[in-house]
Amino acid sequence: MTKLESLIGRMGMTLPPAEIDRRRQASIERLKQRDCEEWAEKYQEHCDRLYWTNGPCCAGCDHWRSDTGNLGRCTAAGIVSGDQVMASMGIEFCSYTPRPGFPMTKADFHCGMFEDDFDWSSLPIEYLARIGAKL
Repeated sequence: MTKLESLIGRMGMTLPPAEIDRRRQASIERLKQRDCEEWAEKYQEHCDRLYWTNGPCCAGCDHWRSDTGNLGRCTAAGIVSGDQVMASMGIEFCSYTPRPGFPMTKADFHCGMFEDDFDWSSLPIEYLARIGAKL
């Protein structure tokens, strides 16, 4: 008998083993989803703080799509060849050439295509203080 089955028994419930397993799997999936959501919130806060610290940079640009770390794709630049995607990351030669796509930039990169139409005043004042926003 598993701990979950024992707990359910003590609560006076009787569930078939398949239902117990279904509920356990649903709990595991929800926990994974919650972890992803928490990570995404923390990463968004990191990017927002970077933007307010460095000024107009990719981390705060509406055209930038972060992939991971402090690296993302600049959709304002347009699609380039796979070789140019690699070159945008500083890679001069690679045996693998990716498909054409948007060039990669670092989060703190500054360029002339910066755009930020987000209404920062819509965020809670506590969050704005944490990221160093000066409105």
